[in-house]
Amino acid sequence: MLPRLETDDIYVALVGELSRIGLSTVIMAVTLVGVGLFAAQALDSGILFAAVAAGGLASICKLVIVHRHRRRLACGRLTRAEARAWEWGQILSTAGVASSIGTIVGTVFAQPRIELQMLATGMLFGYCSGVVTHLSVRPVLASGALLLAALPAIASAARAGDMSHDILAAMFGLFLVGALHSVVSAHRTAIRQIRLRLDMAALARSDALTGLANRLGLRRAFAGLPGTGDDSVAVHCFDLDGFKPVNDRYGHAAGDALLQELGARLNRLVAAPALAARIGGDEFVVLQPGMRHRREAEILARRIVHALGAPYDLAGETVSVGLSLGFACAPSCVADLDDLIRKADAASYAVKRRGGGVAASEEGPVAESALP
Repeated sequence: MLPRLETDDIYVALVGELSRIGLSTVIMAVTLVGVGLFAAQALDSGILFAAVAAGGLASICKLVIVHRHRRRLACGRLTRAEARAWEWGQILSTAGVASSIGTIVGTVFAQPRIELQMLATGMLFGYCSGVVTHLSVRPVLASGALLLAALPAIASAARAGDMSHDILAAMFGLFLVGALHSVVSAHRTAIRQIRLRLDMAALARSDALTGLANRLGLRRAFAGLPGTGDDSVAVHCFDLDGFKPVNDRYGHAAGDALLQELGARLNRLVAAPALAARIGGDEFVVLQPGMRHRREAEILARRIVHALGAPYDLAGETVSVGLSLGFACAPSCVADLDDLIRKADAASYAVKRRGGGVAASEEGPVAESALP
């Protein structure tokens, strides 16, 4: 049931939270090794020495995974497949740590040494609280860790055969049920928080009227381009010819409806990784990365002018607007967004003076052309 709540974006964000558990992993590793070695020496138990070694190794693996995960996140957003691979690394290393703790605690509770049982109880409760706090973003991972760590202690205490240990086993069982319930609740809370964070981020990068990107969204999309290879990027800038008369004659509501329909047409026309943005009242920018041939920019420019120049139906009235579009191209490895916008704007103003159409930047690689 829980995975249905997670879209790809939410899932990737939740797995990303697992990269933040470095400090808690160090604390738990020190506790495991310290308590485990003390109990192993006190009981002269080879099983405990093996459990400590396994738990320490698993903790080191977990720390390496956390460190590398953080470094990968610093390079950009993960795909779902990548996030799944990092989650599996956490699952396997966490299973090693939890199994070691379960072995230590279960072995200790099979012995009559009360002082060792006190240390084991503290370690178990500390670990379980850490799991609920830091791993609940992945409920299957957290639940598995809780069961592996706590069930041996519950079974061992129940086999002791006296009333105090029976009560202790019952307490452990109740606390385990409560911890599992807390994991589910914490996971749902994390989903709500991340969904809200993603929604707010999307709103911050989007134009409220058209649903296209805004200036911030445009800049973030440009900043996210690889910037390597031998491909090129183009920026198309255009505004609408005759938009003000539409507002004056039909009202601002009709003007907004026209912009909304124009935005819908742009969305259908411009496919990822290209991006369309509204940066002003009737000012738009289209980002076109990954071009292998520079003529692709002129082809897209003509498609934009043709599609957006078709008539619009506004409350039963047929309305047409023209476009003055300029574009500029540059190799991806040296492209600068502000420079490309400046050149494309200049080309747009130049073609507007001649009645609209398409024009390339005079500094660009494509010769100027105008639509018939």
